[in-house]
Amino acid sequence: MNTEYDIDLVERYFDNELSEGESALVDTRLKTDAEFKAIFDRERALIRSIRAAGLSRDLQLLKEIERGISASNKGRVRTLQPWYYAAAAAVALFVVATVWLIPHRETPDELFNDYFTPVSNTFSPVLRGEDVPSQPEAFAYYDQGDYVTAASLFGEMLTQKAHPDVLLLSANANLAAGNTAVAEENLLTLIREFDEYDTPAKWYLGLCYLKQGNIDKARAVLEELGQREVFYTGQARELLKKVK
Repeated sequence: MNTEYDIDLVERYFDNELSEGESALVDTRLKTDAEFKAIFDRERALIRSIRAAGLSRDLQLLKEIERGISASNKGRVRTLQPWYYAAAAAVALFVVATVWLIPHRETPDELFNDYFTPVSNTFSPVLRGEDVPSQPEAFAYYDQGDYVTAASLFGEMLTQKAHPDVLLLSANANLAAGNTAVAEENLLTLIREFDEYDTPAKWYLGLCYLKQGNIDKARAVLEELGQREVFYTGQARELLKKVK
């Protein structure tokens, strides 16, 4: 199995860059190749998490705009025509675009909060058939958002075996819980020992350095990601502009 080729294939699939033949190949392998499907599911979870981070920023901004409109119209009773919704949407989109095009200074911690969304857990079913210490409650706590408990249980699992999916979830749980030193250790282990996890590990490592306030290290990692043609490139370049 050519893991590097498969990762590239999956990333180009989500970027809509595959030929018809390659798309057909992906569909076939998803049905017949369990290892390939595991890579596909992992990449999909990572991409959803990153997209969720971007959408949550825009959604929060739109909510603030909506609150402002509601406050200004308080006490008035009127029927909103369809054109009003279109105009409101246009104004909202303009404000969102303005925020992105005219950046303002944000602290490293604020940038971390803007861009970090814990990766979705699609890994536990994949791990069941593997030689991984059984801690099903760790995944349950993670899914429930109890990252402190999940981080502790993942830590116990990792003392027995350094499985890459557990390392990635542990890093995310520890980042969410504020344990950046443990998260950094998890991510550096992924980068050193599991080449196929290099890109997502470096994305979260960059965020980890931001959380720690280590701008120089965060910038170095983001610059490296920004030079690659992968899903994280756009996010890395966008964040890099704000870090600078």
